[in-house]
Amino acid sequence: MGVGCFMGAIWKTSKAVCFAVMVTLLPAVALASGGSKRSHAVSELQPLAAGITLPVQVGRTLRAGKVKPGTAFVVTTTQRVPISEDSYLNRGAKVRGEVATSDAGDGTALHPSVLAIRFTQLSYRGKTVPVETRAIAVASFMRVGDTHIPTTGGPDRGNASEASWNTKQVGGDEVNRSGWVGVVSDSTMQVVGSADYWGVYSLPVNLDGAMVPRAMGVFSTTAKGLYGYDEGAQLESSGGLITITTPQKLAVIRNHDQLLLEVVGSR
Repeated sequence: MGVGCFMGAIWKTSKAVCFAVMVTLLPAVALASGGSKRSHAVSELQPLAAGITLPVQVGRTLRAGKVKPGTAFVVTTTQRVPISEDSYLNRGAKVRGEVATSDAGDGTALHPSVLAIRFTQLSYRGKTVPVETRAIAVASFMRVGDTHIPTTGGPDRGNASEASWNTKQVGGDEVNRSGWVGVVSDSTMQVVGSADYWGVYSLPVNLDGAMVPRAMGVFSTTAKGLYGYDEGAQLESSGGLITITTPQKLAVIRNHDQLLLEVVGSR
């Protein structure tokens, strides 16, 4: 039946029962997500394979028309990042970016506000490698904050421990934890990933013949585009450029916004 709940009797029972069924899958999911004892932090950084994801947080505000093209900035990974079947980068790796375009526009669709950035380098434990990425999704700091609010089992229900909260990811997936360890399920209660103390992950995907889970950060496995941005804002990402276009207001990426980057190559 796969790693979800049946769309039959179990589906019709309470969510608690469904969660109990999914918990039986935790050992296998934890091993698949790099949670085995064989996993280790890499000691020397090498260029990353295409398809690896980097959930990152922005450390300064970038506002179209205000920030100058060529301005350098740094974002930081927000969780453990699996880079192979048995190795990972610890939280806090640095990704260097630069502003490519900063156009305030005139508030019309004919001349919208445009902010384009690119990422060029990844630094970890004193070593730096080139990197090229695309943005899968971008979330405002407000939407990021929502992912830390318990949907069930919070302090108001006698559970003050964040380690056992149920939360919702940007894009709709739910994380059900017990002692930090848990499963990630989609809107049909199908298991699509796992969680532990160090982060949230998709189920493993094939990257150059290796089955590697993807680091998701605050994002759902199906997240795509902009979340919590001005109405009409659009995200385009190709050729290493990440472009936000806004017709009526200034395009902006704010301090503490988060991005889900995907490695597309090493420059």
